[in-house]
Amino acid sequence: MYKLHKLLWDIRRDAPTKERYLADADAVLDDYGIDGDFRGFMRDLDFKSMYERGINPYLLYFCAIQLEVDRADYYAQIRGEK
Repeated sequence: MYKLHKLLWDIRRDAPTKERYLADADAVLDDYGIDGDFRGFMRDLDFKSMYERGINPYLLYFCAIQLEVDRADYYAQIRGEK
């Protein structure tokens, strides 16, 4: 879980990491050692599944903003409407 929290933090705070993620998510996920279900959740930007599995909601929200996910869509996903 730490690795995913670190990635979410870095996407939020480090523009080059964000740009690399947007250009080639798999390469960044490899660099951070993200695998299993969490890898799929990150590739799909499935914030609800990550939230339900205990990922820090603050990090999820601000990562979503940095990845240019519409706020209304983010909230709808978290509420289970999408």
